[in-house]
Amino acid sequence: MHEIIYFNSPGLAESSRLCLELSGISWKDTTVNNEEYIKLKNDNILPYGLLPILKTSQGIIAESAALLRYTGALAGLEPENLFMRAKVDEILDVMRGWWESFTPTFYIEDIEKKIISRRNLFDEGGKLDLGMKLLSSLYENSDTGWLANTEFMSIADIKMFTDVFLLFSGQFDGLDKSIILKYPTLLEFHDKMSNVPGIKLYYSNKKESIEHWVYYPKSFDN
Repeated sequence: MHEIIYFNSPGLAESSRLCLELSGISWKDTTVNNEEYIKLKNDNILPYGLLPILKTSQGIIAESAALLRYTGALAGLEPENLFMRAKVDEILDVMRGWWESFTPTFYIEDIEKKIISRRNLFDEGGKLDLGMKLLSSLYENSDTGWLANTEFMSIADIKMFTDVFLLFSGQFDGLDKSIILKYPTLLEFHDKMSNVPGIKLYYSNKKESIEHWVYYPKSFDN
């Protein structure tokens, strides 16, 4: 059995959790609190001292990007064609680069400055505004309806769905659902993904979560 260990929030593990669910294999979702995380770290369970990790019959896999590619392959969401797989990885790498502009905001202690800094990223021409527009363009110009123009849904679609919409869940000071409303094409993508039968079923079992609401169908409707 595969077992993901992470905190209760979607965070860095959500894309891999979703891939495991779509794979149809048996898996376990183990959530820990900070004390339990420290114990795992002190017991040298974590290869690099960080979560998430994935336990497999062959050993432990660490780092969220590695988890996504592994679980995505289990779910059949990695293209067999090497060129198309590289195009998927392109999008993953580009998205990862955007978070480099967002991460420093966590270390801003003044709450007002933190809020201003984050919202500036979504102002016209801001780093994440440009990112949202690029994703919109990829979706609009796809012949297949998937971000990397793959024949079927790929891990690029999964990562975009789990990570981008989480930004507007309300858990990040300064960001709320009003921001994503500026990008109607992304809302079309959200509607597509949230209604994929396996995805819709998975999140229908998480109705009590204050963070997972962003993955429900019509969650951003006015």
